[in-house]
Amino acid sequence: MAVEIKDLSYVYNPGSPFETRALDNVTLNVDDGDFFGIIGHTGSGKSTLISHLNALTRVQKKKKLNASAVLRVCGIDLTAKKPDLKSVREKVGMVFQYPEYQLFADTVRQDVAFGPKNLKLGEEEINKRVREALALVGLDYAEVSERSPFDLSGGQKRRVAIAGVIAMRPELLILDEPTAGLDPRGKKEILALLHSIKRTCPTIIMVSHNMDEVAACCNKVAVMSGGKIAGVFPPKELFARRELISSLGLELPTVTELAFELAESGLDIDPSALGEEELTEAIAAQFRNK
Repeated sequence: MAVEIKDLSYVYNPGSPFETRALDNVTLNVDDGDFFGIIGHTGSGKSTLISHLNALTRVQKKKKLNASAVLRVCGIDLTAKKPDLKSVREKVGMVFQYPEYQLFADTVRQDVAFGPKNLKLGEEEINKRVREALALVGLDYAEVSERSPFDLSGGQKRRVAIAGVIAMRPELLILDEPTAGLDPRGKKEILALLHSIKRTCPTIIMVSHNMDEVAACCNKVAVMSGGKIAGVFPPKELFARRELISSLGLELPTVTELAFELAESGLDIDPSALGEEELTEAIAAQFRNK
């Protein structure tokens, strides 16, 4: 199991007038090989939860809080007094929202090589990983390796930032709003990239407000609300629950919303059809049968 969480809570500003419970007895499992989505409105606890998964946020142990909590990621017990943080950084890769803002080196090659160098790898292995990571995100090593990352386009910068994480060869990759701020073409390219990455990175967790992306990528989706897990669903089952999605302040995938509208207009359409091809075929079948 990639991630095992049980009864995990987190409180901001404990003991003050501004005390806020961001996580409230969260229990969640992510299996090896999952492309796992986490959705919820702003303030539902998504960012606090994923920041626990690579120990950027440590498990609070105050009085009775988290007395029986379990947080095990890639086999590492993060509730331990001194968890193996080096192994966590090696096994868990985190791509933050707007990761291009984290670029810092003079060249693309140096930026992508930063993580592997911190692992104390040999120069040959570092160069191999840099080349492989850039190829995986669709960038030509000869073309970009000696360029400043700041001279690249927005989409290319994001690819370089993702390459820097991939070069660590994590067992678990966590993506926080991976297409935020990109134009439609850039979003489409990043989504295609994620499907390629899935072939080399066994397990991916993606936080997203974009339900089209969640529907296109994920095999399971956890819904968060008020610091709790409201449920874990296959995408088809989740997006068939129109009232639940609406109550959370979220939108349905565009295709699903269209399917509901067509069904309400009298067509025999299954609103849980997620893909454009599925919906197109369902519409075509209506007319073939007439």
